[in-house]
Amino acid sequence: MPPNITDIPSSSLGITTPKRRSKGQSVDMWLEDKVQIDNAEGLWRIHDGIYDLTEFIDKHPGGSEWIELSKGLDVTEAFEVHHLSSRPAEMLKKYFIRSAKHKRNAPFTFKENGFYKTLKREVLKVLPTLPSKQSSFRSNLLIDSFLVTLFILATLAAKYWNFFLALLAGHVLAFLSIAAHNYFHRRDNFRMYYFNFSLQTVREWRISHVLSHHMHTNTIDDYEISSWEPYLQYLPIKKSPLQRYGQWLWAPLLWISGFHRAFIGRLEEYIKGRRNHIKKTDFIAFLLPLFMYIVSGQTFLGTLLMWNVIIMVGSTHLFFVGLHAAHHHPEIFHDGDKPRSENDYDWGLSQLDAVMERKEITGSLFLVLTNFGDHCLHHMFPTLDHGTLEYIYPTFKKVMDEFDINLRMVSQLDTIAGGFQQLIKVEPNQTPPDLKKYDIKKYK
Repeated sequence: MPPNITDIPSSSLGITTPKRRSKGQSVDMWLEDKVQIDNAEGLWRIHDGIYDLTEFIDKHPGGSEWIELSKGLDVTEAFEVHHLSSRPAEMLKKYFIRSAKHKRNAPFTFKENGFYKTLKREVLKVLPTLPSKQSSFRSNLLIDSFLVTLFILATLAAKYWNFFLALLAGHVLAFLSIAAHNYFHRRDNFRMYYFNFSLQTVREWRISHVLSHHMHTNTIDDYEISSWEPYLQYLPIKKSPLQRYGQWLWAPLLWISGFHRAFIGRLEEYIKGRRNHIKKTDFIAFLLPLFMYIVSGQTFLGTLLMWNVIIMVGSTHLFFVGLHAAHHHPEIFHDGDKPRSENDYDWGLSQLDAVMERKEITGSLFLVLTNFGDHCLHHMFPTLDHGTLEYIYPTFKKVMDEFDINLRMVSQLDTIAGGFQQLIKVEPNQTPPDLKKYDIKKYK
């Protein structure tokens, strides 16, 4: 039986609640519900216009999966943050069909003189001066080394029946999966599929992470919050005493089983006929146990057991890091709290309200790549390589100073403790986040 929830979440931002939220919602269910509430009229909505991007998809195969997935949705936020220059907006005009009949479901805005648009213009100016190619090379080298190390450690763990090596392999699997997150916001590329070794798929995360979490962070519409419900409740709603404090006990079980649950949920949808899209890349995860079995000489059952140990360790690592990286703390905005604005909320400010950065992580590419580091800038500019983000901080600081706001930089311990505190929180914040409270002392 799921824990008893004594209140149904509602949005303090006026966002319509997806009808099947907290009811074993899959990414496909989230998409279906979003189509019903996004007022995109069966096509693609960007700001107050309706566009038909079918022709664009036909002309750009392999580079537009997230566009194809988003048919029927309001993709305003996704369009704005995935394109830095004005050229895509000019290209978009040829696909315009008509003005939207209804107002947007989301309150977020992108005004030319607002925070996000100003930041985007300033970053676009400095990008040509940054060592982007060198940064990408270092990121590529790191993630490729994680892949090779994973296969070596996993095979040795099976060959010598060594659980310590399996433990190391599990942590490397988490490094690999988190680092792959650096790649699936972009056009299709082979490194993004390293993520599939975790028994999850890029398609699932392009929906749950790219189209949902990144666009409407910590809102009623954020699948990365609703997917944990009713077991983990990060929104500030009424909870029974068992639900509040019991979460601290069963959270580790959810971390451990996260990779397996994603696979089982996907398999269940196939069996029930709810999912008819099996991709070749879905089978990438099984290349690792196959390699372990062939090279190690271990029995099939022995290999299977060792592989599952690696999967559980990797799952625990990834979800612990992910849930305590940036977004959950009593001082961070969660839907239900008092928002900065209910109908004119600059999207960039919404990201600052929903993020805390960790001072121990910023400044090290290895730590940034494997710990969801430089997280706020990654949300602002998800298509930029993580290695490039550190060079943007001076520009980021200049624009924040112009708008008299700040990035909250705290310790890793603060975000871990804050994550557990947020789980037991039942009273919404009555004032918007204070972005002047924290003083940033480290900018590259």
